[in-house]
Amino acid sequence: MRLKCTGPAEVLETIAALGRTEDVSWSPNGRRIALAGIAVDKLLILGVDCRIEDGHKCVHVSDAMQVASASLKRPHGVCWVSDGTVAVASREGNVSFFDIPAAQRPVSACRLQPLATVGKGDTELLKSPGSLCARPLGSGLLELWVCNGFAHYVTHHLLDARSGLTHVDAQVLMREGLEVPDGVALDPAGDWVAISNHDRHVVALYRNDARLEAAARPSAELHGLSYPHGVCFAAGGSVLLVADAGTPHIALFRRAPQGWPDGASEPHALVRVLDDATFRKGQHNPREGGPKGVDVHEPWGLLVTTCAEQPLAFFDLEAILPSDLRQQDTLAPAQAAGEGLRTAMLRLARGVSAREALLMGAVRNEAALMRASWSWRVTAPLRSLAGGWLRWISRFRKH
Repeated sequence: MRLKCTGPAEVLETIAALGRTEDVSWSPNGRRIALAGIAVDKLLILGVDCRIEDGHKCVHVSDAMQVASASLKRPHGVCWVSDGTVAVASREGNVSFFDIPAAQRPVSACRLQPLATVGKGDTELLKSPGSLCARPLGSGLLELWVCNGFAHYVTHHLLDARSGLTHVDAQVLMREGLEVPDGVALDPAGDWVAISNHDRHVVALYRNDARLEAAARPSAELHGLSYPHGVCFAAGGSVLLVADAGTPHIALFRRAPQGWPDGASEPHALVRVLDDATFRKGQHNPREGGPKGVDVHEPWGLLVTTCAEQPLAFFDLEAILPSDLRQQDTLAPAQAAGEGLRTAMLRLARGVSAREALLMGAVRNEAALMRASWSWRVTAPLRSLAGGWLRWISRFRKH
């Protein structure tokens, strides 16, 4: 099931030397893969191609580019916003967007300034950002979902691509019952969002509609997992793939025809992606050793995984999916963009109303505290006298 990976020796050596990785993301056109090297504060951008050799599918990695930046501080999550732009969540920093240049040789290195960042200057809600996913909404707007791992909640951000990815708004949309959310994915239609709830050993599934808010409970929970990490939808949203960091497996969950079930669900299948020796070598504790990141490129029928001991491994997605779901068409993002934009605008309006109500409540509370204070009561006669004096002066000037 694991596919052969070829490439220049220097490229393969660069991949092997990356060290601990936390996430992997495939560009929309399938020509690039991004790996988050958390231990070295770098991204590794790979040029890839799918080939057929001796009648078998294989992956050729043509080049490797190491990307460094002052904005990369323990990069944990990575996702492509377009074929040339990548977003990165740094555990000890912010969310950064980078324009990735074309590779000029098999192995190269560059230092980049981010196109834009989302940090504490934009919103105080962003804390220990770990994993993220992005989706265009239309009208130049982009939505960004960020797992704030050690703060135990997920934030939703709106950005305006027409003005250099300007940050428009941020809201907490999931908090209830989360303990170290460690992975996030939207299905192709944008109807469901999956959050790997690492320390509760489940994946939480939420309906992505205007009613979603911080206190909402998940509509479904996926069980049978050790320490869920990266998550990825496939087969038009009919399948969810979960990287289980505490086992050598990717768990495959299948959606029922009527949708994800209310309540709990067990894996439809477990796909082994590491051999025993590699898994044991990386299992320094029960949370480690297994796959961390997972992504798919469905046009090529490929699945990619990453972890510290096996930074890059490819698998035949068609051999993994249930037979009736293979080659299933996915919903084009444009078909769901209108509804996604409407939902985002409703959330924005709700968030503005909530913040205005919070501000007015705080003002009323401060005013009540001031009126109840000893100094306010003592100076009441002076205020009354001053008020009378001002009224007398006003009448005197009129005459």
